[in-house]
Parts: sequence; structure tokens; C-alpha cells
Amino acid sequence: MSRTVRGSTHDDLTDSVTVVRTCVEEIEPSTTVRHYDQLTDRSQAAVAAAVDGHQPIRAPDLSTGDVVRYTGYYEVRSVTHD
Repeated sequence: MSRTVRGSTHDDLTDSVTVVRTCVEEIEPSTTVRHYDQLTDRSQAAVAAAVDGHQPIRAPDLSTGDVVRYTGYYEVRSVTHD
């Protein structure tokens, strides 16, 4: 399952990104994994809303490829627009 979050000031999040649930076994050793409580209030709200399926909001301190541990592990991925 994936949900969309819109980015703003962070270089990697100037476009839409998707939060995709992933398994811990699929996380590369070099991947940045951040616990939910390490995020700014704004990014906590973005991750919670994206996971719960609410309106997309901004998460400026997350980068494409980061993983957030929340109710599971969620990878931040870019959304491509055709």
C-alpha cells in the first residue's frame, strides 16, 4: 500500500513522493532509517496522514529513499508524472 505526500523545501521532496510499506529485510544497510519521534512535527503529521490515507501534506526533512519506522517501516519514494 502506498500514499502520497507532497514535499516543499527539501531538495528531494520538491515533487510528490509516495510512502510505501516495506519489510525490514528489504532495507539496505546504507539506508537512512528514522524513527517517527525523530521527525519534525510537520513530517510526523505528513507520515501519519499518508499512512492513514488523508490529504497529502509536506514532509521537508525526509529524502527519497529514507525509511521511517512508524506503525511499520515505510520507504519514501518519488512519484513520476508522465
